[in-house]
Amino acid sequence: MKFKKVLVLVLFLSLSWGCGYINEKPIPVSEKRGTPEHTPVWNNSGWVIARGSIHNHTTFSDGCRTPEDLIQQARNEGIAVLSITDHREGRTCVGKDQKICVNMGGFDSKKVGSKKYFEYMKRLASETESPVVLVGFEIGPYMWNEGYFPWLTLKATHWHFTVYKIDTPELFSRMPAPWGIAPEPQPDPGLKPYRDFVNYVIENGGIVFQAHPESGNYERYYNLVYLLSGAPTHLTEKLLNLTGVAVVPSGLNEVAQPSGEWDRANAQYLAGIREKPLWGTGDADFHCPDPGESLRNGTTLFYLKELSQEEVFNAMLSGRMVALMGEEFQEVFVSEFSAGDGKAGSEKIMLGQNVTISAAPVVRFSLNKDVPGQESRLIRNGKIIYSTGASGFEFRDEESGLKKAPIFYRVEVIAGDGQAHLFTNPIFVSWR
Repeated sequence: MKFKKVLVLVLFLSLSWGCGYINEKPIPVSEKRGTPEHTPVWNNSGWVIARGSIHNHTTFSDGCRTPEDLIQQARNEGIAVLSITDHREGRTCVGKDQKICVNMGGFDSKKVGSKKYFEYMKRLASETESPVVLVGFEIGPYMWNEGYFPWLTLKATHWHFTVYKIDTPELFSRMPAPWGIAPEPQPDPGLKPYRDFVNYVIENGGIVFQAHPESGNYERYYNLVYLLSGAPTHLTEKLLNLTGVAVVPSGLNEVAQPSGEWDRANAQYLAGIREKPLWGTGDADFHCPDPGESLRNGTTLFYLKELSQEEVFNAMLSGRMVALMGEEFQEVFVSEFSAGDGKAGSEKIMLGQNVTISAAPVVRFSLNKDVPGQESRLIRNGKIIYSTGASGFEFRDEESGLKKAPIFYRVEVIAGDGQAHLFTNPIFVSWR
């Protein structure tokens, strides 16, 4: 019996240190700024452009801010839309009888529970006028063991998603996202558990983004637990119902590169393989106010008709978003991105739209201001077809006008010695 207690304790420490979300000591916000650090909202060409910070954590999981202090921090930084996505994983159990369990620090625990979490957060969101607060959660829907108990080799510990609108007890409890870890080796399940999870969210009216898709290759020992997990970039284009993916900051090397997973997913949409496009977002993944960390680690600009929670969700679903990172872009927004039928587009902002034309497309793009060291790139179907050192351009795509094949355009702007990035979501073009 004594040996079993020691074993459980060692397993607890191993899982907690290795792949858990141990609760941090709260760090209060020390000031309430009268003037925010950055502009929270711009009004341009009939659009409300709202600075958004999505994928953030509080003391309900492994964040250092209480929800109230995180909201105040958002006001200080100039965030108009704040999403709170605490980790779900409250505990993880080993074995069929689920008798050996460890606290993982997430909200769905015996101490809190999902019902209390959602009730608290939704009440806080309804009482908060500024910023607009979105309530969601972060989840690792499946991980498996390839070792023999008590020496566990855990795979997919950082294959995470952020989810919105799955926030009733019934919907939440029925998610295909198991808690337990088998003590005996399990085979690699392939894509099935992730497809099942994403499909469940979408079929039940939810929204699901892949978080930190380039989170790194993990190969680390934590006492009895060995983490052996590659970056989940292979999931991006293969989960056909995924709403979107974080392209900054963890997405620059493989996902958002021309012809990367993001472009390949949208090529699937053009080919009819994917029912809807895959949208790109900025991912803050904020936990604690460490040096260099802020709610603007990755920023999403939302293009809205009005500043409301439901309109932000509409923008998420329709691609009316711009993703950016870097101080050079913190006072920058896209003032025009359009594609027209042999001439300028019918609207200045056409993010996420499908356009039907008959003549060579004319693509127009501009930022609201110049950025030092900027390079603007026009990307068509995953290939850079035009670049300029200016903050705006007009490009007539004669080649596409001759071929008349389905295409999509997106723009990337790079600045700050290549460390600052801005990405539009695509415009899709078909032919009469």
